[in-house]
Amino acid sequence: MSQSLFKNEVDITPEWLFYIENESISLSQRDEFAIQNYMDREVFNPEMRGFLSKPDVLTVLDEELEMELMSLNLKEDLMKLSLPDWIRPRYRKLKRKIKRVFCEVVTALEDLDTKAIIKAVILALIPLFATGLPAAVLPILIGLMAYLWKYGISKACPV
Repeated sequence: MSQSLFKNEVDITPEWLFYIENESISLSQRDEFAIQNYMDREVFNPEMRGFLSKPDVLTVLDEELEMELMSLNLKEDLMKLSLPDWIRPRYRKLKRKIKRVFCEVVTALEDLDTKAIIKAVILALIPLFATGLPAAVLPILIGLMAYLWKYGISKACPV
Protein backbone atom coordinates (compact mmCIF):
# COMPACT_ATOMS: atom_id res chain seq x y z
CA MET A 1 0.00 0.00 0.00
CA SER A 2 2.61 2.58 0.94
CA GLN A 3 4.93 1.54 -1.88
CA SER A 4 5.34 4.02 -4.71
CA LEU A 5 3.45 2.83 -7.75
CA PHE A 6 4.14 5.70 -10.10
CA LYS A 7 7.50 7.47 -10.11
CA ASN A 8 7.30 8.76 -13.67
CA GLU A 9 5.21 8.58 -16.83
CA VAL A 10 6.66 5.21 -17.85
CA ASP A 11 5.18 3.62 -14.71
CA ILE A 12 1.65 4.61 -15.75
CA THR A 13 0.94 1.54 -17.87
CA PRO A 14 -2.22 0.81 -19.87
CA GLU A 15 -3.00 -1.92 -17.32
CA TRP A 16 -3.01 0.58 -14.44
CA LEU A 17 -5.12 3.04 -16.43
CA PHE A 18 -7.59 0.27 -17.27
CA TYR A 19 -7.75 -0.82 -13.63
CA ILE A 20 -8.35 2.70 -12.27
CA GLU A 21 -10.90 3.47 -14.98
CA ASN A 22 -12.73 0.18 -14.42
CA GLU A 23 -12.82 0.62 -10.64
CA SER A 24 -14.13 4.17 -10.93
CA ILE A 25 -16.82 3.20 -13.45
CA SER A 26 -17.91 0.34 -11.21
CA LEU A 27 -17.96 2.56 -8.13
CA SER A 28 -19.92 5.25 -9.96
CA GLN A 29 -22.88 2.85 -10.07
CA ARG A 30 -23.24 3.32 -6.32
CA ASP A 31 -24.76 6.26 -4.47
CA GLU A 32 -22.86 9.24 -3.07
CA PHE A 33 -22.55 7.69 0.40
CA ALA A 34 -21.00 4.51 -1.01
CA ILE A 35 -18.47 6.48 -3.06
CA GLN A 36 -17.47 8.60 -0.06
CA ASN A 37 -17.33 5.49 2.13
CA TYR A 38 -15.04 3.79 -0.40
CA MET A 39 -12.52 6.61 -0.02
CA ASP A 40 -12.92 7.14 3.72
CA ARG A 41 -12.70 3.54 4.87
CA GLU A 42 -9.06 3.49 3.75
CA VAL A 43 -8.32 5.36 6.98
CA PHE A 44 -8.73 1.99 8.73
CA ASN A 45 -6.25 0.23 6.45
CA PRO A 46 -3.10 -0.54 8.52
CA GLU A 47 -0.91 0.27 5.54
CA MET A 48 -2.57 3.68 5.18
CA ARG A 49 -1.77 4.29 8.84
CA GLY A 50 1.83 3.33 8.11
CA PHE A 51 1.95 5.69 5.15
CA LEU A 52 0.43 8.58 7.11
CA SER A 53 2.80 8.02 10.03
CA LYS A 54 5.93 8.60 7.93
CA PRO A 55 7.70 11.89 8.73
CA ASP A 56 7.91 12.93 5.06
CA VAL A 57 4.11 12.87 4.79
CA LEU A 58 4.03 15.95 7.03
CA THR A 59 5.95 17.82 4.36
CA VAL A 60 3.44 16.75 1.71
CA LEU A 61 0.56 17.88 3.91
CA ASP A 62 2.09 21.31 4.65
CA GLU A 63 2.57 20.59 8.36
CA GLU A 64 -0.74 22.26 9.31
CA LEU A 65 -1.81 19.17 11.18
CA GLU A 66 -1.19 20.18 14.76
CA MET A 67 -3.41 23.26 14.52
CA GLU A 68 -6.05 21.31 12.63
CA LEU A 69 -6.01 18.58 15.26
CA MET A 70 -6.38 21.12 18.07
CA SER A 71 -9.32 22.76 16.33
CA LEU A 72 -11.12 19.42 15.98
CA ASN A 73 -12.73 17.90 19.01
CA LEU A 74 -12.70 14.32 17.79
CA LYS A 75 -10.85 12.58 20.59
CA GLU A 76 -13.87 10.70 21.95
CA ASP A 77 -14.97 9.51 18.50
CA LEU A 78 -11.45 8.51 17.58
CA MET A 79 -11.01 6.57 20.81
CA LYS A 80 -14.17 4.62 20.07
CA LEU A 81 -12.75 3.66 16.70
CA SER A 82 -9.34 2.87 18.23
CA LEU A 83 -7.50 5.12 15.83
CA PRO A 84 -4.68 7.41 16.86
CA ASP A 85 -5.64 11.08 17.26
CA TRP A 86 -3.51 12.17 14.35
CA ILE A 87 -4.76 9.85 11.61
CA ARG A 88 -8.11 11.39 10.62
CA PRO A 89 -6.79 14.95 10.25
CA ARG A 90 -3.88 13.68 8.15
CA TYR A 91 -6.17 11.59 5.98
CA ARG A 92 -8.58 14.51 5.45
CA LYS A 93 -5.66 16.74 4.54
CA LEU A 94 -4.33 14.13 2.10
CA LYS A 95 -7.78 13.82 0.49
CA ARG A 96 -8.11 17.61 0.15
CA LYS A 97 -4.68 17.93 -1.42
CA ILE A 98 -5.38 15.14 -3.93
CA LYS A 99 -8.80 16.60 -4.74
CA ARG A 100 -7.29 20.04 -5.31
CA VAL A 101 -4.81 18.65 -7.86
CA PHE A 102 -7.49 16.40 -9.38
CA CYS A 103 -9.84 19.34 -9.90
CA GLU A 104 -7.13 21.57 -11.37
CA VAL A 105 -6.30 18.89 -13.93
CA VAL A 106 -9.87 17.83 -14.70
CA THR A 107 -11.15 21.35 -15.25
CA ALA A 108 -8.24 22.04 -17.62
CA LEU A 109 -8.68 18.76 -19.56
CA GLU A 110 -12.45 18.32 -19.67
CA ASP A 111 -12.56 17.03 -23.24
CA LEU A 112 -10.06 14.18 -22.88
CA ASP A 113 -11.02 10.55 -22.49
CA THR A 114 -11.03 8.95 -19.04
CA LYS A 115 -7.65 7.25 -19.31
CA ALA A 116 -6.02 10.50 -20.45
CA ILE A 117 -7.55 12.33 -17.49
CA ILE A 118 -6.37 9.63 -15.06
CA LYS A 119 -2.86 9.75 -16.50
CA ALA A 120 -2.75 13.55 -16.34
CA VAL A 121 -3.91 13.52 -12.70
CA ILE A 122 -1.30 10.92 -11.76
CA LEU A 123 1.42 12.92 -13.49
CA ALA A 124 0.31 16.04 -11.62
CA LEU A 125 0.32 14.18 -8.28
CA ILE A 126 3.75 12.51 -8.62
CA PRO A 127 5.77 15.66 -7.75
CA LEU A 128 3.89 16.05 -4.45
CA PHE A 129 5.46 12.87 -3.10
CA ALA A 130 9.23 12.60 -2.78
CA THR A 131 9.44 8.93 -3.78
CA GLY A 132 6.59 8.81 -6.29
CA LEU A 133 2.82 8.42 -6.05
CA PRO A 134 2.03 5.89 -3.31
CA ALA A 135 -0.55 3.14 -3.68
CA ALA A 136 -2.33 4.69 -0.68
CA VAL A 137 -3.63 7.41 -2.98
CA LEU A 138 -5.45 5.09 -5.42
CA PRO A 139 -8.74 4.74 -3.46
CA ILE A 140 -9.01 8.52 -3.27
CA LEU A 141 -8.30 8.92 -6.98
CA ILE A 142 -10.76 6.15 -7.86
CA GLY A 143 -13.44 7.76 -5.67
CA LEU A 144 -12.92 11.17 -7.27
CA MET A 145 -13.14 9.62 -10.74
CA ALA A 146 -16.37 7.87 -9.69
CA TYR A 147 -17.82 11.25 -8.63
CA LEU A 148 -16.80 12.65 -11.99
CA TRP A 149 -18.48 9.77 -13.85
CA LYS A 150 -21.67 9.85 -11.81
CA TYR A 151 -22.22 13.54 -11.10
CA GLY A 152 -20.10 15.43 -13.62
CA ILE A 153 -17.47 18.06 -13.08
CA SER A 154 -19.75 20.55 -11.30
CA LYS A 155 -20.30 18.17 -8.38
CA ALA A 156 -16.89 16.46 -8.42
CA CYS A 157 -15.13 19.82 -8.40
CA PRO A 158 -17.51 22.52 -7.20
CA VAL A 159 -16.27 26.05 -7.68
